[in-house]
Amino acid sequence: MTELDTLLAQARVQRRELDQQTGAARELARRGQAAEAEAVRLLGQLESYEKVCGVLTKIGEQEQSSVQRKVEELVTRALQVIFGEELSFRLVPRTLRDQAALDFVLVSTYGDTVIETPVLEARGGGMAAVVGFVLRLVVLLLTPGVRRFLALDESFAHVSASYEPRVAEFLREVADKAGVQLLLITHSTAYSELADARYRLVLGPGGVTQVFSGESE
Repeated sequence: MTELDTLLAQARVQRRELDQQTGAARELARRGQAAEAEAVRLLGQLESYEKVCGVLTKIGEQEQSSVQRKVEELVTRALQVIFGEELSFRLVPRTLRDQAALDFVLVSTYGDTVIETPVLEARGGGMAAVVGFVLRLVVLLLTPGVRRFLALDESFAHVSASYEPRVAEFLREVADKAGVQLLLITHSTAYSELADARYRLVLGPGGVTQVFSGESE
């Protein structure tokens, strides 16, 4: 083997090592982005839970029990409509550092087997997303004098596509029965048919955003 052949062989080895390092770096970056997105989602959920706790603590003790049951019933209704009858939701009181607190728990009932799971540890992100939405709705409905409007920016992005039509039906029910106006921003087309109005935004030539109404499809 000539000196040139040796240098070429060394270059190929170094190239393979560089490609491996580049691939590893890209994977780390991807995981970092995923972890950051998950952290943002969890912080959003925690904010919703804290607001619900804040609203409940402002209510008298006797009324608090009634409101708590209504919250449990509303979240359970959403979970059962979307994911199945075996699911329910509970607010579990506890004491944390001498302060009253609440745990948000999903209850799965399969025959005689009952499994309780903290909402933030529920399988996938879909259930936590639905619970988070309903809790935002609860805060809205319990806050006097505010406009009944919620903006939902990809709030159900973690919900499996197979459940999206059921989420759409539940949102329609919320709008009709609770009188809440919802603005949903999504990449999914599953919600369009049940919307009062829909708009499609497309990035056109020169980076200009083009807007099409539902009638212009």
